[in-house]
Amino acid sequence: MNNTEPGMILGKTIYGYNYEVLLNKGVALTNAYINLLKNRGFVRIYVDDEETADIILEDPVSEKIRIMSTKDIFKTYQVTRSSIANIEADTAESIIKCINTPKVKKSFQESHAFKQLCNDINYFVDEIMNQDILSGLNSIKSFDNYTYEHSVDTAVISLLIGKRLFLEKDKMVQMTIGEFLHDIGKIFISERIINKPGKLTAEEFDMVKQHPTYGYELLKDIQRIGTTSAHIPYQHHERQDGAGYPRGLKGTNKLDKNGVAYTEQEKMIMIAEIAALADVYDACSSDRPYRPGLLPDFVYEIIKSGAGSQFNKELVDCFLSVVPKYPVGCEIKIKNGMYKDFTGVVSSLNIHELSKPKVRLIYDDKKKKINPIEIDSSSHSVCTEIECIR
Repeated sequence: MNNTEPGMILGKTIYGYNYEVLLNKGVALTNAYINLLKNRGFVRIYVDDEETADIILEDPVSEKIRIMSTKDIFKTYQVTRSSIANIEADTAESIIKCINTPKVKKSFQESHAFKQLCNDINYFVDEIMNQDILSGLNSIKSFDNYTYEHSVDTAVISLLIGKRLFLEKDKMVQMTIGEFLHDIGKIFISERIINKPGKLTAEEFDMVKQHPTYGYELLKDIQRIGTTSAHIPYQHHERQDGAGYPRGLKGTNKLDKNGVAYTEQEKMIMIAEIAALADVYDACSSDRPYRPGLLPDFVYEIIKSGAGSQFNKELVDCFLSVVPKYPVGCEIKIKNGMYKDFTGVVSSLNIHELSKPKVRLIYDDKKKKINPIEIDSSSHSVCTEIECIR
């Protein structure tokens, strides 16, 4: 948003807190519109310009399905918050006891919002089944809506991995429900702590580390979603090396030949390992009140370097085959050769070599606009190295 100027054309529709349209795609931005978006917590937006008008930023799910799913998650959170509004509990034990009361359980499980979420998930899964790779996560998150939009984007990443692993649709549905609600345990923790812009104290972090347990306790008895769905909230902060939380489970760094079978109480299940990976990727990529989103190639390397210790090594290999290091539309700089320090955008992906996209150079090394130059970084005759700059 810092580089947004009046007169620029909005490239993607912006939605508000209740998913009403704030500004439609194609509108010319004014100072008033820019200030409105900044005040609503938007850090970046998409704009159209002549040099990149033909570059298509494909969302893995349609706008209709994305908004429907995000609303379903939002409403489910609202219902659950309402059910605990007048309950006082200040220890982990008392909160778990509160979650397991008939009032909270019934209001959650029998709410129209939760039932609607479960019913709508098939539409979401069906759309992802038509995709093979993630050209880029194109959702525009605001600070207010972050939790719900983050839940949708982690589900997108997880489903693309699940498709590559040939998981059956019923398992994909269970994974999606778990992903949509993987952070719902946070509603039982003070918003002052959850939204704290600075570093958490040790005591505050201990409180936050309980949210996977709270989410599991809320979902564990719901037969219609299956046991594995509840273990995504429970296990999405566990690590392969046992240094995760809340239980310090260890992984095998192997793909589960049984798919997503759940047979042991102390066993990490594969769809939760997928969720852990997707959660970190989207969280690192997203803008937060206390830091801007990290650059895509940097986040890619975080995931890659975490293979074997933080993330399931064989799952990381699968992740790298569906998520590009340089997403379509991201701004890049040339690091070597005759176009060194020229800048531009990723214009399209090479599906056979995701880390070597086609790029369109728009500015020279003096930051002067030029006639666009197309370069295929996968060409052996070019040997072009690139890096993301925004």
